[in-house]
Amino acid sequence: MRYFTLQECINSDTAKARGIDNTPGAEHEAHIISSGYRGPELNKAVGGSSTSAHCHGYAFDLVPTNGKMREFKRFCRAFLADKAFDQLISEKENDQGVPNWMHVGYKHPDGVRQRRQYLSMIGGKYYPMTN
Repeated sequence: MRYFTLQECINSDTAKARGIDNTPGAEHEAHIISSGYRGPELNKAVGGSSTSAHCHGYAFDLVPTNGKMREFKRFCRAFLADKAFDQLISEKENDQGVPNWMHVGYKHPDGVRQRRQYLSMIGGKYYPMTN
């Protein structure tokens, strides 16, 4: 893998705490180039969508080590502006538009579509991405 190790891509505190094996199968591992994988059991445990790109190895969640989420959100948006991707989601935003993490789906779960969606998840619902 170019930027991430397999262990970094499948790491999950929830999986560890609940004893869930989050090892991807060969089909999913082939997709994990620069993305994270979440097996069906772990996806359910974290409340993930049943259609999550994570379950196909097509998505990853990021938190900057410096904790500057507002700046990181802007960076992600600018970085992807001229690139093909499926979704950039500013997850669990607070009332100031600051997310808990950024979700990057580089392909739709069908493995083909790339919708170039910029979304904010606020109170469990999705909206066009805030500034």
